[in-house]
Amino acid sequence: MSELKLNAELREGKGTGVSRKLRREELVPAQLYQREKENINLQVVAKELDKVITEAGTSTIITLVVNGEEKNVLIKDFQRHPFKNQYLHVDFLGVNMNETLRVSVPVVLLNRDEIRLQPSVLMQQLEEIEIETLPKNMPSEVILDVENMEYNDVFYVKDLSIVNDENITILTDLEEVVCTLLEPQEEVIEDDVEVSAADVEVIGKQKEE
Repeated sequence: MSELKLNAELREGKGTGVSRKLRREELVPAQLYQREKENINLQVVAKELDKVITEAGTSTIITLVVNGEEKNVLIKDFQRHPFKNQYLHVDFLGVNMNETLRVSVPVVLLNRDEIRLQPSVLMQQLEEIEIETLPKNMPSEVILDVENMEYNDVFYVKDLSIVNDENITILTDLEEVVCTLLEPQEEVIEDDVEVSAADVEVIGKQKEE
């Protein structure tokens, strides 16, 4: 079982009215999806959910405790209010530890603020990669150290260390660009063009015949 645990309770009732009432009580409506089983309507404490999402994200298996029963799950998806600091809903996906999973794992650029070559512009084109593996082999993130990059260096998916892990199948194209380092371009400001007073047309002045 995962070290990260989240308590959940069975949720009675459905609909917008029920969900609003739960949020007023600082609870979050939730649903557990399980293969070949019925979905379960749940509710979790907002503060506890926020802590788990901060630590686990959507690529780390957590232990969901439902009325005392522990289940391995992933946070499949969650929605937040567009401007309130409030979770609207969260979906959990039940995990069979003996079956492979397809998941998206975030790519973290290590030392991006410590790049040796300065000034420079680091461009990250790929935020996550898709993999397939057994849950026990699933990484929470993929790390790429960019401290020693040179101008015009390019890192591809094939350059990530995870590619060498025989327990993991990479589903993202290996030739896809992860990041590049560019030299800043100076902005060219054109000099003002001098205009002769004789070349300026005066509105309302009649041309001499």
